Amino acid sequence: MKIVAIHFPTQVMQLLPASVATCVADMHVADLDRIEEIRLRLNRPVEVVGSDVSIPVVVTQDHLQHVLAAVTGSSLYAVESELRRGYITIAGGHRVGIAGRAVVDERGLVKTIRDIGSVSIRIARSAIGSANALKPVMVDERGTLLSTLLIGPPMSGKTTLLRDVARMLGDGRFHPRIHRMRVSIVDERSEIAGCYKGVPQFDVGLSTDVLDACPKVEGMYMMLRSMAPQVLLTDEIGSVSDIEAIADVARAGVVFIGTLHASSIEDLRIRETLHRFVESATITRFVFLSRTSGPGTIARVFDGRLRELSGPWQSR
Repeated sequence: MKIVAIHFPTQVMQLLPASVATCVADMHVADLDRIEEIRLRLNRPVEVVGSDVSIPVVVTQDHLQHVLAAVTGSSLYAVESELRRGYITIAGGHRVGIAGRAVVDERGLVKTIRDIGSVSIRIARSAIGSANALKPVMVDERGTLLSTLLIGPPMSGKTTLLRDVARMLGDGRFHPRIHRMRVSIVDERSEIAGCYKGVPQFDVGLSTDVLDACPKVEGMYMMLRSMAPQVLLTDEIGSVSDIEAIADVARAGVVFIGTLHASSIEDLRIRETLHRFVESATITRFVFLSRTSGPGTIARVFDGRLRELSGPWQSR
C-alpha cells in the first residue's frame, strides 16, 4: 500500500479492511480531504460520504469483524459501556458508529449491540479559524459575549463551529475585547473535544475543561459546581430538562453556547423548545447554518426575541 496523504488520518486507515484501505490509498488528495464518513453495510458496497469517489467493494462479515476487532482490541466486553451509546470514539477523535441487534435488560435499557450489520466511521477534522465568522454575531457593541444557539440540519457544521469557539475563547483569541475565559465543555457524545481515554484529541483551548461522555443536564450542573466556568458549551440541545438546566446556567451568570437540530426557523417555530427559550430569555442569538458555501455557512441570525438581524452573512 502506498503512503496516504497526510490529510487522511492514519487512525482510520488502520481500521479499514485491506481491500477498502487500498481503494482509499489510491484516492486523490482532494478527494481524501472531502471524505466525511466511510460506511460499511453488510452485503452492500462501501459508501463514501462527502466525496464523489466510490469504493467497489461489497462488505462481508469478515470486513465488519476486521473493523470491530481493530476498534475494540478484539474485546467487545471491554467497550460494552460505549456500545450502549451506539458508537466508540478512537484516537484522533474519530467516531465509529455501530448498528445491529440491540440487547436490552429487564428495564428496557440497552445493554449492548450484537449481530452488527453496519459500521459508520466518521472522520473528525478541526476547522481552525472557522469561528471567526461568528464574531460579529456573538459579541455585542460593548464587547459582551452573548449566549448563542447554533442551529442547522445534520452535517451543517454545528459541532465544528462549536469546537472552534471553545478553542478561541479558551485561548483568548475570539475577540479583541474578550480576554481568555474559563470554558467548560459537557461532551455527552464525545464529539466536541473527541476525548480518547480522557484526553481531548482536538485543540479546545488552553483554559478549557472537558467532561466527557456525561449526560448533558447532569454534566452542566457538575461543571457549574466544580469548575466555575465563565462559558459553558454542549451539543444537541432538545429536551425540556436541557432548557431548564440552561436557564440555571444563565442565572449563575455563565454564558451558554450550544447546538440544536433544525432545518429552518419555520421548523423551529412549531416546537415547544423555541418558545421555552424565548420565554426564559436565556439565548440572545439564534444562528442558523447551512452548507451553501460549505459546512458552517451562516444563513440567518435572530436575536432573543426572534427578530432577524442583518449582517455580512446576508451577502454570501
